[in-house]
Amino acid sequence: MTALSPRCSFSGTALKTIACITMLVDHIGASCIEAGLLLPELETGEVSGGAWNQISLYQLDRVLRFTGRLAFPIFCFLLVEGFVHTHDVKKYVRRLFLFALISEVPFDLAFFRTPFALDHQNVYWTLALGVLAMAGLKHFEKPDGSASWKGLLCAAGCTFVALLACTDYDGIGVLIICALYLTHGDRKRQCIVGAVLFAWELTAPLAFVLVWFYNGQRGACSPLQKKGLLLVLPGAPERAGCGDESSAVKKQNALFGRPRKARFV
Repeated sequence: MTALSPRCSFSGTALKTIACITMLVDHIGASCIEAGLLLPELETGEVSGGAWNQISLYQLDRVLRFTGRLAFPIFCFLLVEGFVHTHDVKKYVRRLFLFALISEVPFDLAFFRTPFALDHQNVYWTLALGVLAMAGLKHFEKPDGSASWKGLLCAAGCTFVALLACTDYDGIGVLIICALYLTHGDRKRQCIVGAVLFAWELTAPLAFVLVWFYNGQRGACSPLQKKGLLLVLPGAPERAGCGDESSAVKKQNALFGRPRKARFV
């Protein structure tokens, strides 16, 4: 079965929806349980019901967090798809940085209970730096399409900034985005590289099972759903969400045949 099998495939909208749901699940565990947003007494160990309730909450948190590990790898993949097919990289970057700025105070309040946590920045900063790194790789790429030392230097610079700024997933996130970009022409290699790089998180590599079955189609998407998805991943790929079919998709359809209808849309 190929990655574009019509019998079992995911559209861009489906992948975005899965990523959004798993991210929400993850944040419930991280903010409501671990950070004590809804249960402040967790920090002092004074949960009503004693040890059994604490154990139950810990187990629930593990389930939520392990489920949520699927989100970031999918967002990285969609980010690469968006960068490859966008017509305006500058607009793409501006949107990500704008949302990073807007999201910072809510992020700090939810996870650290302070308006400004200088040692933790939200994931939009990581995604924005990832786009800048890909832009550097593309701008300085060699005639054969491979990365040049100047492009790699730009990527390294963005990685260092992410480390210095303590963004979510820090420099590792930027490196993974670059790796997915450099392998985007080969889905099999891209999935293997992504799964290996995310092996330090128990369930994260499973996200690339979903990525493997990405059919390159935008999928059904209502105007309201489109706005909601763009709020989560601003500047996200039109082709990987709600937009026009690209030349890359047409090429894939010519090779594997056009999927009649995706099951998970």
